[in-house]
Amino acid sequence: MAHIRLRKNREKSVLQGHPWIFSGAIHEIDHGIGDGDIAAVRDFSGAHLGYGYYNSKTQISVRMLSFSTDPVDDGFLRRLIISAIEKRKAGPSLGRTTACRMIFSEGDFLPGLIVDRYNNHLVIQILTLGMEKLKSRIVSILEETLHPESVYERSDHEGRKLEGLSESSGQLAGTTPVEITINENGASFNVDVMRGQKTGFFLDQRDSRMLVRSLSKGRKALNLFSYTGGFSVQALAGGATKATCVDASENALIAAHANAMLNGYGDKHETVRADIFQYLREADIEAGIIVCDPPALVKSRNALEAGCRGYKDLNLQIAKKCRPGTMLLTCSCSRFIDMDLFQKVVFSAFADAGRRAAILGKFGHPADHPVSIFCPETEYLKSMLLYIE
Repeated sequence: MAHIRLRKNREKSVLQGHPWIFSGAIHEIDHGIGDGDIAAVRDFSGAHLGYGYYNSKTQISVRMLSFSTDPVDDGFLRRLIISAIEKRKAGPSLGRTTACRMIFSEGDFLPGLIVDRYNNHLVIQILTLGMEKLKSRIVSILEETLHPESVYERSDHEGRKLEGLSESSGQLAGTTPVEITINENGASFNVDVMRGQKTGFFLDQRDSRMLVRSLSKGRKALNLFSYTGGFSVQALAGGATKATCVDASENALIAAHANAMLNGYGDKHETVRADIFQYLREADIEAGIIVCDPPALVKSRNALEAGCRGYKDLNLQIAKKCRPGTMLLTCSCSRFIDMDLFQKVVFSAFADAGRRAAILGKFGHPADHPVSIFCPETEYLKSMLLYIE
């Protein structure tokens, strides 16, 4: 097989299992290796390191799939997929839901591939050109191993542009319902996998929704950036006296109220369509438990400073206006902000507001969103639970 040779002394991270090889680490590339092709990777002396797929258009030029002499054939891909399925059986909370992430990119050693399960329907997202070229093989193996009723593609992620790919969505196998009703820890949610954000539902906040549920009895709940109301429904299930969803999307709020009604909480649920930054400046905040889960405000390192200002502003306005004894779950899904930096941003907000707060807990990914110990850069979700005095 054609090979890619690394510069001298640039093989250490690969030997340690890190799947990314940046363009600056490459010494030479055999003729005939095209973007998206799988190639053998060698160190400067020519020793074999494994196999990965290549793309000249991206800063991460190679993403490793195999760190051995095992070729990336159907048998190899099948072993990785089966391993990912078995890994989910180790998550204690996954037995109480009919929806979970089955494959999480680098966390399951399949960079560029996301597979979510909603009941017996699969939704896949392809993020890289190399994985795009493996798509038909991946879908066949998924059908053989999981026997889904349908497979739907939601590869409409903006990051595909960096890979030289256009957005792509559509039916790949079977027939996917327009709406799928899932169960999560006793609550029901309607999921629109064809038009909803990501693959239709924020599966990564499952554990945090249960945390909010456990803290909501007798409190009013305020759900900022609510999307389809997952936190609100679980808060009401936990005994919240009222839940308010605030979001800029009318369609999301309609779906949120429908989910509240689906669970019998329509009379305790309200929606507010607003820009959250403006809402926090104008509204009275009476809620005893608040969830602030914005979309990623930092999508690149160049946006770090502006994004941190955004996170600070959100937490500052909450700190200024909430009542003593309020519980706040504040979140960031920006992978360019680690927990240490996020805590500093939130600290700065409360210091400027002159409010005291204590961190009761810090939280990250649930069991179906594993982070490879060899690739900590993929750890994106972080949340802090604060008690505000």
